[in-house]
This record gives sequence, structure tokens and C-alpha cells, in this order.
Amino acid sequence: MMVKRLLFIALLLLICNGCVPDSRELDQRSMILGMAIDKGEEKNYAVTIQLPILTEGLGQGEEMAVGRQFESFHEEADTIWDAIVQIESLTPTVLFFGHLKAVAISEAIAREDLEKVINFLDRETTVANQVYLLVVEDELATDFIKRESPLVQLPALYLSRFFDADQKMARAQGVKLFEFLRDSNMISGASSLPIARPKGDQMEIEGMAVFEDYKMVGKLLKREVGIGELLHDNDISSMNYTTVLDHNGVKITVSLTRMNLIANIDYKKSKPVKFLIDVKGDAEVIDVATVKEFTDLEFITKLERKMEKEVKGEIERTIAKMQEINVEPWLLGHRVWATAPSYFETLNWKETGWRNAQFEIDVSFNISNTGQRGKYDKQKIGR
Repeated sequence: MMVKRLLFIALLLLICNGCVPDSRELDQRSMILGMAIDKGEEKNYAVTIQLPILTEGLGQGEEMAVGRQFESFHEEADTIWDAIVQIESLTPTVLFFGHLKAVAISEAIAREDLEKVINFLDRETTVANQVYLLVVEDELATDFIKRESPLVQLPALYLSRFFDADQKMARAQGVKLFEFLRDSNMISGASSLPIARPKGDQMEIEGMAVFEDYKMVGKLLKREVGIGELLHDNDISSMNYTTVLDHNGVKITVSLTRMNLIANIDYKKSKPVKFLIDVKGDAEVIDVATVKEFTDLEFITKLERKMEKEVKGEIERTIAKMQEINVEPWLLGHRVWATAPSYFETLNWKETGWRNAQFEIDVSFNISNTGQRGKYDKQKIGR
């Protein structure tokens, strides 16, 4: 019994001894929250990292220092890792990627050299595969990631919160490192990343950059983003949509919210392949230019038929845009390869199979809520 107690005490001492260096090591780390990668002026890469400024109270009853919440460090080098090493020489602690939230990549890098960036992020073991990636257009990624929002002063945290808000999906879908790697390694070798740009002093995130074999080859804009998400994941929720309806000779602008689309996608083994896309949708009316006509059931029916036509048209145009550049970022080809590999081999997918693919699209749409609470439940008060 005494031997067991001694062994137990010895084990506790080993555990405790192991904890001391680890806890001390945390004080010796600088947590990288954000990173930007551009083409260098003199070297291959210009790397910027964003570190939080940690402050502490001076004593009991004294307030913590208030001021700038982050600092940026910038270096150029021929490899990303060499730039990180040079930055580390400017900081009093060891750089740590374990809390990295977002990586902003310039459009110049995205069009020419993204594979090396992704390879670095994938190899660095402390980088979580949940880190968000985005492409910056119209300015350097380093300038973009330094922008402070009035709502969230740490730019990297702002980006993380932006993509975690599900209702943003219809205009810019958040893509994590593992998701980009997964799609890039599928049959089509295509994937996408959200696009960010400056708008005055603010950040605007809207649209998706389309990649093939790690090179940016096109863009999906506005409603095309939501349609792309529908084709990729078979559903999209919380879209906003505005249309104009001709009713009794009057053009009426109608805004819809909480628009949900669900797609059932199949294919026929024909040559070229024909995809069968059956979409069911619903939405709520949030704003209408007139009230009188809106009480008419005929109006609602017309609106539903108009939305069926418009959603079908949006799908057709988005598909045609990607067929024109011969890039398929929605895993449609992968579905065929996974379920009928022998048939897929006959399609010559990346050369002509996707470009020549045909589509049969059917859309049914329902207005689930008119937004007029209690309108049809009101009754006259009797004497």
C-alpha cells in the first residue's frame, strides 16, 4: 500500500513539474491573431502579422491602460517562413500561430502564387485548420488587415465574427483552411474564397474569388454567391432579395427576407451529362411599395411565379458564367465521379465535360409570410 502511495505522489510531482515550464512558456508567446500576405517590392513575399497589445493594471484600484489594442509587424523575404523569422527578431517573445483567426491574401498572390501560401499554412502545425482565408482586392492585404472597425477594434477578430454570422452567407461565404484544401483536392481542382475590399474607412466583404489549381481565375458577385452556395451545399438560407412585379399595370417593388432555397441535384448518364436541379424555395415579404394591391391573393400568386422564374434565371446565369471560363467550383463533377467513375471517365470533364454539361432546372416557390401580423385575424367587434 505504501509503495502505491509513493508511486502516486511521484506521478503527481512529474505532472506538476511538467506544468511549470508550459505555464511559463505562455508568458513568452506572442499570439498572432491575423496575418496578411502580399507580393514584396524587393523580395517574393511581404508578410504582416497582427498581435494584440496585452495590458494589465498597475495595482489595486488602478485602471488598465486604454489605447491601441493591436500592433502590426511587417517584413519582406523570399519565403513566408523567413519573413516570420525576421519579424520574430523584432518581438520580445516567441510568435505563436495557435490563435490565428484570419489570413488576408492579396489578389496578386491569389492569381499567381497561392499554392505556396496554402502549403505553408498547412505545414505549420500550430495553425488551426479552422482559420479563415480571404482575398483582398483594390489595396494591399497588409493595409486592409490594419483597418479598425468602430464595432470591433481588432481587425482579425472582426473578420472572424463576420464569417461566423450565418446571415452573411448569401453575399460572402466564410471559407476555412481545411475547406479550401478539401475542395481544391476534388476532381475539378476548383474552390473559392471570399473577397474583401476597402470602402472608405471600413471593410467591405462581398463576393467570392474562384480558383482552379490554386490560381484565381474568376469571381462570383452579389446573388451569384448565394446561387453558388446552393449548388455546392444543396441549400442556402437567410437570403435577401428584391424584385419588381407588374401588377394591374403598376410596377411594384417587393423586398423579401429569410429566403431559403433547397436543391435536389441528380444527373442523367447522357453525353454530354445532364444535371437535374429541383429547387424549392420560400421567403417572407419585408417591404412592399404599396399596400392596397398587396392584400390581393392574385398579387401573392404572381409574386411566387415571378420568383420561380427569377431564381431559375439566376441559376442558369451563374452556371453559364463558370462554364464560360471552364471552371466548376461546386463539386458537381465530383458527385458523378463518386457515384459512376467509369461513366465519369468518358466525359473528359476538365477539358470539355463541364463546359458542355446541360441543365434541367425546376423551381417552385412559396411566400410563407406576408409580414402583416394579425391582418387576416381581425374581426369586427359586435354590439
